[in-house]
Amino acid sequence: MQPVYKARKVGACIAWLSEAMLSIDFINANVSMNMKNPIRVFIVLLSLQLIIIPSAMTFAAENRMEIVTDKSMDSPGGKFLNLIYTEAFRRLGITFVYGQYPAKRCSLLSDSGKVDGELSRIYSYNEIHPNVIRVEEPHWTSGFIAVAAAPSLNLDGWESLKHTDYMVNYRRGIKGCETNLPKVVIPANLERVNSVTQGYKKLLRGRSDLFVGAELNIMSVLGADEFKHSKLRIAGVMEQFTAHVFLHKKHKALVPRLESVLRDIKREGLYEKYRENANLIVYFK
Repeated sequence: MQPVYKARKVGACIAWLSEAMLSIDFINANVSMNMKNPIRVFIVLLSLQLIIIPSAMTFAAENRMEIVTDKSMDSPGGKFLNLIYTEAFRRLGITFVYGQYPAKRCSLLSDSGKVDGELSRIYSYNEIHPNVIRVEEPHWTSGFIAVAAAPSLNLDGWESLKHTDYMVNYRRGIKGCETNLPKVVIPANLERVNSVTQGYKKLLRGRSDLFVGAELNIMSVLGADEFKHSKLRIAGVMEQFTAHVFLHKKHKALVPRLESVLRDIKREGLYEKYRENANLIVYFK
């Protein structure tokens, strides 16, 4: 554990134990003298609660970190991330708390420091969110993929959408799509939807030509019963990238330690084990 975190945790622990011991001595001295006065005993016991409980809560807060994502913990990607980071933070002596919010809300929470970071964002995410620091060890290689119903539609990179007349959908809050698609698709042909499922249904109804999204979201929904036997297909790869956890800058001292732990977990073969346990289907090997 990094010295800053170690010192903070040890200091909090000592302070909490000291308060508890002093309070217990106070109780022993006063209760034994006042056993015949139930009101004074009650006051003494209430004082103990007011002293110890806030200290214990402060100490507990030092040992937990809430990292947020838009991925449901019940999804394959969410299950995999929960397994990886529960183990990683356990090795650091920290309780990992998985928080789920819409993607845009995740950005607001992490930028402000109201949560401790974001669980899975693309490599360049902190270029537009400077309040968070990238943990360099990635948890997967992923990318943005285009899905189509038409068998003849094929793409290769964002630039392949230039000078086309395709109607393109993407899920609201996905930064890579929000940044890149407006550069290559005219506004009249570009539409945000609220979910991957909604985007796929528009494709099947002929109301759009392409749905572009992050690989794990694409593959997870494409493998669902509703779509796995449909005519939907991968029409091309728009971009490949690595995905990382980002911590708020207040946790800068923890970043290199977390990187080291993640490398250990990967080297031990736990990534593959967790991927199987989570039923995580990937397009990029």
